Amino acid sequence: PRLRAELDARGDFAVHARVAPDQTSAEADIAHGRVVVVVVVGADGRPARVLIDGSNLLTATTAQRELTVLQKAAPTSGPPLGVRVLYNPSFNSTTFMIPGLIGIIMTQVGLVLTALGVVRERERGTIEQLMITPVRKLELIVGKTVPYLLIGLGDFLVVLLVAWALFGVPVRGSVPLLFGEALLFLVATLGMGLLISTVARTQLQAMQMSVFVQLPQMLLSGLIFPLAAMPWGVRWISYALPLTYFVSVSRGVLLKGVGPGELVPETVALSVLAVAYVGLAAVRFRKTLD
Repeated sequence: PRLRAELDARGDFAVHARVAPDQTSAEADIAHGRVVVVVVVGADGRPARVLIDGSNLLTATTAQRELTVLQKAAPTSGPPLGVRVLYNPSFNSTTFMIPGLIGIIMTQVGLVLTALGVVRERERGTIEQLMITPVRKLELIVGKTVPYLLIGLGDFLVVLLVAWALFGVPVRGSVPLLFGEALLFLVATLGMGLLISTVARTQLQAMQMSVFVQLPQMLLSGLIFPLAAMPWGVRWISYALPLTYFVSVSRGVLLKGVGPGELVPETVALSVLAVAYVGLAAVRFRKTLD
């Protein structure tokens, strides 16, 4: 109770009322992303150990620093409180950043190349030539997006291999699971790129709009800054960006080894965004051609 009162008084942590029955359950809460810091209480009722989620580098370093300050400000007569950092104990920035960078690289393919490719065809007049053929509009959309989907999936496999072999990023979870999530993410991103192509009239406009959409994904997706640290007036934009969910999926699968059961919210969100962006782009694409 005293430790909780101290944490509440400092205001640096949002203290949860939930008490895990054992350390295994507490570590599961960290793996699922429900909490960032866990205080393990010994048999005598006193804090014995602190567990910190190291997969989120900024949050983990802040938590460790604040706990150190708290111990110095309120020393106890017992042994010092041990701190154990899970999933990224050395606070390696490479381990923290590369799972998110996988999504950034796929965004380049799905967003920028798709938008530029379709607009380039419109500038050259080849789309109008295709429309006088028996090819239907849906088939045209699929034909324009599937090559970029395959390129994006190929990039995903190459970057994942490089991350593991060259940078030493651990792969603790299922690669097929991550591949399926990457497929959903790419479909949503391709929908955004196709939607941009229905608005832009030149390749320069398509490039500018792609950058305008891509920058918020880098800054507001949790790739660098934690979502909890963002004001709500800006944070709501994050929930409409596919990269927000893929960053969580990538770090969860690679660093924590989570399974499909723990990724249900992210999978549902990516599926909804994929249907929404592709559907809206298809409607706009038909109206543009008409």
